[in-house]
Amino acid sequence: MTTPVDAERAWQDLQRIRVPQERVYDEVERCARSDQQGTYVTAGLMWLFLASSGLDLPRWGAFALLAVYVGALAALAVVFSRRSRMRLHRSRYGWRSVVTFFAGGALSGGMIILTGRLTDWLALPYGSLIQATLSAGAFVLFVGPANRWAISPLRGRGLTDPTVRTVPEEADR
Repeated sequence: MTTPVDAERAWQDLQRIRVPQERVYDEVERCARSDQQGTYVTAGLMWLFLASSGLDLPRWGAFALLAVYVGALAALAVVFSRRSRMRLHRSRYGWRSVVTFFAGGALSGGMIILTGRLTDWLALPYGSLIQATLSAGAFVLFVGPANRWAISPLRGRGLTDPTVRTVPEEADR
């Protein structure tokens, strides 16, 4: 490259690009940390579905209950995805988000099956309420740390190159 580069000008250009990027990451982290409403509503829907699945419903009633549950989850997903002010291209969903999604599904499904079998084996009264409470509680306890883990590498993207400095040295001025 034969074009001379002004170090101060290049640093200012880098800062002009980096500051909005940091604001995007701040917003993503704030939404993942502080927005617990979606988690609690989802856990509440799960609890209602599991508690009511223990009722002695006819086959069509069980399918209607399942349809209402899936419809409510879909509506919840639409509402909470539209509520976000940030529309990010690829920075929000990486491999960690996929792992978190499948791990949450495995944990929730495993907890539902395990507590269902346990309450049947022990012949506990109100087994569906116990199953619903334990499964929804495990879901709530899993989601918070899992979301924080899934978004933790976002801020570090692009800064893994050891040649990129974040603070100008005095010698460059």
